Amino acid sequence: MNIGRQRRLCLRRGIRGSCPRCGHHPVFKSHYRLHEWCPACGLALEHEDGWGLGAIPLNYSIACVFWILPIALLFLIDGLSLGVALFLAGSGAVILPFLTYRFSKALWVGIYYAILPHEAVPREPKRRERPD
Repeated sequence: MNIGRQRRLCLRRGIRGSCPRCGHHPVFKSHYRLHEWCPACGLALEHEDGWGLGAIPLNYSIACVFWILPIALLFLIDGLSLGVALFLAGSGAVILPFLTYRFSKALWVGIYYAILPHEAVPREPKRRERPD
């Protein structure tokens, strides 16, 4: 499989919340926690401490682009009053990241393996020599 196709596949599977290597779904053991390893193929989904922090800027970017920006634009064209706009933007900025965290975490896994696709390639198990 060529590298460009592998990267697109990892991203697409990340958006769906599946394993970037095998496509197994779901990769979450609870609403906010990933399995450490894919239950089907064993791909590492959680790495060292702090690895998953990349999902946080993704999460807040989603909130800003799809919630706060439209509200700000509505306010600027006099579609909303200042009080309503501030209330909606503030409440959305607090609530929306909790609702989209699962998506952004799965997307982060997909982005990681799309950037480093060689890490998602299955490795052949080492053969053990049989003692004679």
